[in-house]
Amino acid sequence: MYRKTGKRVIDVFLSICGLIVCAIPMLIIAILIKMDSKGPVLFKQERLGKDQKIFTIYKFRSMCQGAYEIGGIVKRSDDKRITRVGAFLRRTSLDELPQMFNIIRGDMAIVGPRPILPWEFYDYQNNSRYCRRYDVLPGLFCSIDIDYRASADRNLQFEMDAEYARNITFFNDLKLFSGVIKTVISGKNVYCEEIQKK
Repeated sequence: MYRKTGKRVIDVFLSICGLIVCAIPMLIIAILIKMDSKGPVLFKQERLGKDQKIFTIYKFRSMCQGAYEIGGIVKRSDDKRITRVGAFLRRTSLDELPQMFNIIRGDMAIVGPRPILPWEFYDYQNNSRYCRRYDVLPGLFCSIDIDYRASADRNLQFEMDAEYARNITFFNDLKLFSGVIKTVISGKNVYCEEIQKK
């Protein structure tokens, strides 16, 4: 029941509440982005969603305009394409706030596998286990975020995503959400250089 309807109802309700609560902070962030560098406030990009269907994800822009076309994915904290405001947004994950609109639209969930670029899954399309990550909506947060965030390699991420998709429960989502909040507050593992050895 939770997997089929409850999760979606809770996601929409919390996202609407989140947008109301965060309306003023989001407005301030938008102003700071415009003051800090040229370009749009929002960053839009195509990602793979449920059933491997492409959708447009929204984020606050944290890099200079056209940064992805210049150098691809950011892997280091000293990447010159990251703006001053963007560095703070990435460290605190505040750049992800606009994805609440994606959740309301039905593109994403609060908890689920993080949506990746289409080409990042090309080498794994024949892996039936990894493909299970697309049985569910991608999430604002996922299980990999608790210990690794952006520092994890793809195999570990996809393995954890597949396990999450197989075992979705309210209590598991609540546990993951609580754990991710602690990780985000700590500001660790935002970049690949920050791999934490356990």
